[in-house]
Amino acid sequence: MMEQINAFLSQLKTIYRQQGQTGKILIPGVFLLGLCCLCSILFSFFPARNSPDITPSPFVFPSAVTGPTPTALFNFGQETFTPFPTFPAPTAFPTLTSLPTETQTATQTAPPATDTALPTVTPLPPASTGSVAIVAVNKQMEYVDLQNTGNAPVDLSGWKLLSETGNQSCTLNGILQPNEVLRVWARKGTSGFSCRYSRNIWNDSQSDPAVLYNAQGQEVSRSP
Repeated sequence: MMEQINAFLSQLKTIYRQQGQTGKILIPGVFLLGLCCLCSILFSFFPARNSPDITPSPFVFPSAVTGPTPTALFNFGQETFTPFPTFPAPTAFPTLTSLPTETQTATQTAPPATDTALPTVTPLPPASTGSVAIVAVNKQMEYVDLQNTGNAPVDLSGWKLLSETGNQSCTLNGILQPNEVLRVWARKGTSGFSCRYSRNIWNDSQSDPAVLYNAQGQEVSRSP
């Protein structure tokens, strides 16, 4: 018996080797299919052990059912499907009312000035006018003393001291303080103001007044 089985198996191996790639796939498949069929036939002849007797339930017609009829999960009949509840349309959001635009306050235009223009202030004459006087004339020593008789300093820039007879003039400068006396030399003196003439300008034998003019050319003082 074993020899016959071995010979059968050898023959199957030989046939299997002679097959191509497709045959090598089909033969095992056919063999397994036949084996499955054979096993199912054999199991059908052997009843299951320890299996309880199963009493078939009698078929109950629908009219004989007295209990509540179960609701079918799916209804494939011609009944109209109950539509899903219609949800109310969402209420539109309220339209936000824009805040009222603030009305710009009208710019108040200042009325044109109708006031009469202020009169042009005429500058007062310099405080030095008339406040400086010739207080002494020494023709022999060739000097003249000037004194500020006012209460404010006087700028002598542009002022002139004139020897009237010979028409010799000396241009002054500097600040003369209140009550201060300035000695003006025709030549070069040791103190005061020097006109630096190379010769005498005052006439000792004739009338030769000393005349003082301010920067505007106005006569301020005369002596003698």
